[in-house]
Amino acid sequence: MTMSLCERCCYRKEVVSGKGSRFLLCQKSTTDHHFPKYPPQPVTECIAFEPTRFEKNATDDPT
Repeated sequence: MTMSLCERCCYRKEVVSGKGSRFLLCQKSTTDHHFPKYPPQPVTECIAFEPTRFEKNATDDPT
């Protein structure tokens, strides 16, 4: 299975239902109606994708 960009995006919010189902909410959808609230997964391309701070720090070149 392909990993979704949403998993690594700073706009992602994980929502777990009362039955334990897991959904990825795109918080970009709150300010721009072009983005779906719960995009079908996996997302392989997204113009709003921005890596989380943790991912940015992990990929920084220490030299």
